[in-house]
Amino acid sequence: MGLCARRTELLTELAREIEARGARAIVYAVDVVDTPEMAKAAADFVEKAAGVDLVIANAGIAIPTGILAGNSEPIGRLLRVNLVGVTNTLVPFVPTMVAQRSGVLAAVASAAGHRALPGRAAYGASKAGVIEFTSALRMELYGTGVHAMALCPGFVHTPMTAGLSKMPFVIDLDTAVTLMSRAIVRRRRTFTFPWQLRLMRPILRNAPEWLIRRIAPPPRPEER
Repeated sequence: MGLCARRTELLTELAREIEARGARAIVYAVDVVDTPEMAKAAADFVEKAAGVDLVIANAGIAIPTGILAGNSEPIGRLLRVNLVGVTNTLVPFVPTMVAQRSGVLAAVASAAGHRALPGRAAYGASKAGVIEFTSALRMELYGTGVHAMALCPGFVHTPMTAGLSKMPFVIDLDTAVTLMSRAIVRRRRTFTFPWQLRLMRPILRNAPEWLIRRIAPPPRPEER
């Protein structure tokens, strides 16, 4: 198993837990926005593991965007992590998977990527980009044995959602992991969960803006 993130201490701790259960963990302390280093890490992993079965792109941030202040720099940073970070993670493994005619490329997007929400313009745009990228990639990979998919959670209890005052249909982390694992095994395409959001998705996509403004969760305090 390969683990890639910026924080070496957390990676090492997770690697120890994995190895304590009898698996092998290869650690790469790399920032997902660093395209050359991510490519090197992918090549190194493929060489050491003699192939790859599953790649999950899960890096993402929600930061102050500064839109109302006219500051576009934070938006660029968010898009680099949430969207370019996904392509940097998945794309280097494509040639190997195509050659072996198997594999799954999974990216964690968000239910927020299905409909624009006030207070989350940059975040929603980045996740919509992930959904569209994986959809197009899946079509491009048709017939190769390789599958690309997007996982679109709603609110999940994690450090990222800590402090939010309103989280409709929130689920715990273990439930989210179980649902995503099943979706990966079943090779779903764009998997939105929990089920309430999946049912509401077509309605929300066509709802008028005045209704979206009324029912949208409040933005994070730092995003105002």
